[in-house]
Amino acid sequence: MKQGIKRRLVWSYLLLIIFTVALFETIILSALMVYYKGGVQQTLRDQGAMFSAFYEQELLEGRFEKEAEQLLAQYNFLVNVQVQLINKDGKILAETHKSHLNSLSQEEDVRIGLTGESSFWTGQINGEKVMAVTYPLIAGVETKGAIRLTTSLAPLNSVFTENALLLLAIGGIVVVLAAVISFFLAGTITKPVSQIITAAEQMAAGKFSTRISKKQDDELGRLADTLNYMAEQVEKHEQLKNEFIASVSHDLRTPLTSVKGWAITLQSMATDDLFKEGLEIITNESDRLTSLVSDLLDLSSLSSGKLSFVFDDVDLPATIKKVVSQLQPRAERQGIQFITHIHSDKREIRADKNRLIQLFINLLDNALKFTPTNGTIMISMNEGNGESVVIHIKDTGVGIPTDKLELIKDKFVKGKTQESGTGLGLAICEEIIKGHHGTLHIDSRPDEGTTVRIVLPVTFM
Repeated sequence: MKQGIKRRLVWSYLLLIIFTVALFETIILSALMVYYKGGVQQTLRDQGAMFSAFYEQELLEGRFEKEAEQLLAQYNFLVNVQVQLINKDGKILAETHKSHLNSLSQEEDVRIGLTGESSFWTGQINGEKVMAVTYPLIAGVETKGAIRLTTSLAPLNSVFTENALLLLAIGGIVVVLAAVISFFLAGTITKPVSQIITAAEQMAAGKFSTRISKKQDDELGRLADTLNYMAEQVEKHEQLKNEFIASVSHDLRTPLTSVKGWAITLQSMATDDLFKEGLEIITNESDRLTSLVSDLLDLSSLSSGKLSFVFDDVDLPATIKKVVSQLQPRAERQGIQFITHIHSDKREIRADKNRLIQLFINLLDNALKFTPTNGTIMISMNEGNGESVVIHIKDTGVGIPTDKLELIKDKFVKGKTQESGTGLGLAICEEIIKGHHGTLHIDSRPDEGTTVRIVLPVTFM
């Protein structure tokens, strides 16, 4: 998301700026070219008008055609141009640069000029871009001829190129500045969105105490308020639920204890086999209900944060071996082999020993439930990145279905086999791991077994 939205925003701003800069520079350069050409054209027209005014008397006296070369030689033009004097038939009478042409009557600008109106032409001569202006020479009301002034456009193109490069450089600077500004402007939008996403993910993971800081009173600000309100309401409901579960669990323990006690008492007094079998069922179901109530109470206490952890220096290898030794008789009865590989220089970690024992008992109990006879359960421990230890519990059991794997640590999620319990064991393990600031990862494939990976920090402050 961060890359996607931010990139799209930056490119949207940037493309808009590039298009705007390109459009304005095109307009400016076009106007600049028109302005320069218009200036050259006006200069040549003014030179023609000045020549016509200077020799007005000669034109009136009819001396133009006879003295054309002399008149041209005597006149001092203010610009560097090629000048050609043309009679009313288009014949060249005199010129400053020999062109080996006798007549220009075929040129459009000359024909228009001989009608009494000034005209211009742009094109190429010998591969060089030029502009020619033809100005009529009028005596009274009669057109006696015309003067044609031709100049190279190379200096104009040079000046235009310099200005164009300057404008392009300015446009490039504007685009770069726009890119930088767009990046920061996009960040003002994507950063709050990223914060909202992070907070929403934490809320989805069950951290309803997370709150989103509100920066602006806009749509994102209102979204943050909505999510904060939602988290607050969910947190209240979660607290009510935990309090209800804790209250019910406490209230159920006493009658369950009484039921079990009387079932055992009556069983010892009964003589009828059917009666004994019924009392035994009551006793077993009471034990199962008591275990469920204990799990509910533990989960409620852990989830609400009311159950405090007592951290102390714990010999982790010894703790694991103690749990394995405790469950060894059960494993032998089921025909399952425990294999331990504990290699670590870290003999102690900061942890709650009782909670770790509960964690390992739950995980090994699950492994024993779902591992068939002649299966193996391997427990290994090694150092992680130097600041943590990693424990692996790998069994050769039935595995976990793919569609259940992502949800297996949620509350009340359990398998479909008869060995499945209440669905609270892994949820409790997850809460214990969170309390130690560690991680719990489960990898499994159906009919290939399950591997549980536990990472615990060496020290916890």
